[in-house]
Amino acid sequence: MRLSARAALAAVALPVLAACASGEQASPAELLAPYALELEVVDEEKAAELADLDASIYIAAPMLTSGTQAVIELSPDLRPLTVVDVSGAHVGSLAPRGEGLAFLDRSCISDNGGYTFCSRAGTVTTDGAMVDESTGGLDLDSHALVYDADGAGFWAVRYASTPCDASVHACTLAPEDEPLDFVYDCQVVHVRDGEPAWEWSALARTDPAMLDTAAGTAIYAPVDPFHCNSVQPDEEAGLVYVSMRHPSTVLAVDLESGEVRWSLGLAESSAALTVDDPEGLLGDRRLLSGQHDFRWLGGARFSVFDNGSGDVGPARAIVLAVEGRTATVESVIEDPSGVSSRCTGSARPLGEDEAYWVIDWGCSSSGMSVMTAAGAPVAHLTLDYERALEMDLLMDTAAEQPDVGSTVTYHAVVGPSGLLSP
Repeated sequence: MRLSARAALAAVALPVLAACASGEQASPAELLAPYALELEVVDEEKAAELADLDASIYIAAPMLTSGTQAVIELSPDLRPLTVVDVSGAHVGSLAPRGEGLAFLDRSCISDNGGYTFCSRAGTVTTDGAMVDESTGGLDLDSHALVYDADGAGFWAVRYASTPCDASVHACTLAPEDEPLDFVYDCQVVHVRDGEPAWEWSALARTDPAMLDTAAGTAIYAPVDPFHCNSVQPDEEAGLVYVSMRHPSTVLAVDLESGEVRWSLGLAESSAALTVDDPEGLLGDRRLLSGQHDFRWLGGARFSVFDNGSGDVGPARAIVLAVEGRTATVESVIEDPSGVSSRCTGSARPLGEDEAYWVIDWGCSSSGMSVMTAAGAPVAHLTLDYERALEMDLLMDTAAEQPDVGSTVTYHAVVGPSGLLSP
């Protein structure tokens, strides 16, 4: 499968493991062991119910690896179906693309593992990982990837270094004794046939009041005031939804004008929605703190993974409905371990009825889970941090921080079964 007719494709020659190997079926433990991953089924009865779901879960694990990594297709109860070793490819975000599975790699990664500056798009099959070298010139980050329905284009983000001067409001929010030479702009880009077809700049388009509010929080980073981590177009409404971790805010951006139609989260601006929590599901904490993976569920309903960063409370998945200028909280699923998540993570329904959810708890020892909509765990997949250290799997910054080092995957993607077929 080619990313474009002109693409220069480069294959990463990698070994492949499959759950059904030449007449002898490997156990989940055997398939997961090379990656220090462990599966625990909590509720066998509910796990059996999931067998009828026509969907698979896709992850790239471990995330913060120094080398050894796999892209894994999991059943809805987290049993490994296909394991493709992609060591050396440094896979970041994943996304279905037609009948295949696409990714952005983590090339040009920063020293702390938080940014990438020339990520390349690619595909993963049971034959291994293949990158499109020509997409390296788009200067993409690896956090966000969503393909168009026809497969000829995709949405992504950039962290663009912008020199500080008097016109850049974000630069004025740094401590006086630590002036900045530059800040990272969040730029959303829609690529069609290998070229940018639509671009949007947060520095140019957002209300300065959003950063004024965010700058007083524990997770705000002056050099990286936005830190975009997910993007999803909604052509039905003429919007693209952009999640920004450091302001703890999601923006709905008008595709035609580039203006912010509404915002959700911490931001105090004229575009901010009122939050209605009729059942008190949010508790005594604010709606979002360092969130990831804002997803449009169809119609006017959305989900988001709220990390609870800054130790404000347990990580959680939130489902909301937006009507007019009000966002109404419908449901909340908290991490049963009761811990917050410093970074990464996702929340996706496993079926249209939203009876079950797969939640990647991000930078947390909780790993990832399949949960009922009522918040009961069905199964967990975790990274054995100590064994990962013994196996020398993790990059230095992850090896030095147990919560970060325990990250299973950047996000868990729900898609049709068999996307890893050759």
